[in-house]
Amino acid sequence: MAQNRNGLLYPFVVGLLLGLLQTGLFFQLSLTMSSGFTTYLLITLCWLMGGAVGALYPSRNTVQLRQVLVIALACYGMCSLLVNAFPFNTQLWLLYAVLIGAAGVYPGVFFVNTSPFYTARRLFLWENNGFICGMILTTLLFMFVGRMLLWIAPAVLTIMVYLWTRTTVPKLQAELS
Repeated sequence: MAQNRNGLLYPFVVGLLLGLLQTGLFFQLSLTMSSGFTTYLLITLCWLMGGAVGALYPSRNTVQLRQVLVIALACYGMCSLLVNAFPFNTQLWLLYAVLIGAAGVYPGVFFVNTSPFYTARRLFLWENNGFICGMILTTLLFMFVGRMLLWIAPAVLTIMVYLWTRTTVPKLQAELS
């Protein structure tokens, strides 16, 4: 099991990214769509359903983990572009739901792919703490930096996680063997 600091930092940074994506979606949709409870519910339920689909996804390997990460960022970007191009257009709820659900597939795939390397307790502890930090950090940076953060930070953090996945997961697999 991955117990070193570098190995535990990986789920934390993934959690940071996921917190940033989910909070970014919330801010994007709240500002240009609706700030009602239904927006929060849409994001939360679709994200969780996507995560369930990702956890049940039949074929699991590291190549797909990286591909699903890129798809999650693309769905986040498309959702952000659409909500900014068509502000307050309530006819696009279903499309937003599909995009959010597709972005939410990554956490499920991540947990399934990394569960052989970490105990469930450590994996959820580190990913969840990263998620909470991502939510807090996104909120604070959004207040001080502005909306541009919601475009730049996800791309930068996704690149970091993508590169880290490329190097960390094979090392974890080698530790396991």
